[in-house]
Amino acid sequence: MQKHNFHTHTRYSDGHDTPRQMIEEAVSRGFTSLGFSDHSYAWFESYYSMSPEGTAASYREIRALAREYRGVIDIYAGVELDGESGIPSLDYDFILSSVHEMVRHGVSMPIDSGEAIQRKLVDELFGGSFTDFTKAYFESLTEHVLRNRTDIVGHIDLPTKYSLCPEEDPRYRDAAREAVREIVKACPVFELNTGAIARGLRTVPYPAPFILDEIKAAGGSLIVNSDCHYRARLTCWFDEAEDYLASHGFEKNENQRLNSRISGVTLWR
Repeated sequence: MQKHNFHTHTRYSDGHDTPRQMIEEAVSRGFTSLGFSDHSYAWFESYYSMSPEGTAASYREIRALAREYRGVIDIYAGVELDGESGIPSLDYDFILSSVHEMVRHGVSMPIDSGEAIQRKLVDELFGGSFTDFTKAYFESLTEHVLRNRTDIVGHIDLPTKYSLCPEEDPRYRDAAREAVREIVKACPVFELNTGAIARGLRTVPYPAPFILDEIKAAGGSLIVNSDCHYRARLTCWFDEAEDYLASHGFEKNENQRLNSRISGVTLWR
């Protein structure tokens, strides 16, 4: 099992543990590194995002903890950057880019805050068309990654969280494949995200197998992340992920470099 996670939330956004508690959990599991990625502040009102004050406090605390735990575990200050957040002002070690909100005509609605809310989003912003919704989502994520520095692409097919999207529709699949082909030009690292498994919403991780195939064909790679909000679930599905990725033709590559600051990670290609 790999010994790192680069999608980790704390009480500064919508996680349930402090940074120190997460670090202690990681140490107890023999981790060599842990990357924090609380949700970035954005203009829309959101229960899950950091406040401006929380953003600064989180950064200071994680930097202090990185110094405190030096020699025990490598701690990295990152952020899960939403497409509506703009360029971060802080010097993060890594950026995980994702889209959690759809914005149309100045109205913002969350993608993954419950099945009923997603249905409302599609009805009110896309005239009830899940095909139009997912096409707009993939376009938004692509634009976000091409516009902003990105080290990891987060849960690329997040709209499928509640099994409402037309995943067998050729139009959906074409939009997803096109997104992969464009995104990989700017960021080759996508995450295999096990977070919805931890929440009991899925039995397999993001992304879907056909997207995995497209990532491989496009020359991209995968990093396994638990999208952790509870420290007890820090390594959710990590063991299973190895067999899962191998069954889809990916090979494990250890001691790889994520960016100029972060090395020693496991990537699957």
